[in-house]
Amino acid sequence: MELEAALPNQFSVPADLDQPGTRKAWDTFDATYCQSEGYSEEWCGEALAVGRAEFTNMEDQQLAIQLISFSDSKTAARLFKGKGTPDEVGDNPPGDEIDGFEIGLYDPQPTTWPGKGINVRQGAVIATIEYTWKTGTTIPSGRLLSLADMVVKRIQQAQAGKPPTASAR
Repeated sequence: MELEAALPNQFSVPADLDQPGTRKAWDTFDATYCQSEGYSEEWCGEALAVGRAEFTNMEDQQLAIQLISFSDSKTAARLFKGKGTPDEVGDNPPGDEIDGFEIGLYDPQPTTWPGKGINVRQGAVIATIEYTWKTGTTIPSGRLLSLADMVVKRIQQAQAGKPPTASAR
């Protein structure tokens, strides 16, 4: 329940991503849900719950946020592995560990629009934020980091037993 509450909703993402899609969390008693979200057997074997929230403007932008929680921060830290380089997330980024990466740039036959992503760990939760857009679309500077900051704050609020209210609006 905490993980599902931490997932952003249509009132916490930027207003130009006004069309919500999937917003659901599952426990990992049945590993099928975990594995269907693309997590490895190793991660699914140690995860407590997984969640996903998706948003779009139905035109030229898409946002997907995945959360996976573990029993403790030590386990999450051991499993956290970045895809990019530390300089992709700027100075003083949110979370306990963070890593930025590019989406679709090196895929010879991309199945999605290009974009950027961030993996961030906050305590025992690892979040993957993927923001993609149609080529030529103007995206506000700092958009991805503001989304990462919002996700980290929502995780912290849920872990503290408070209703997650953090927003990137």
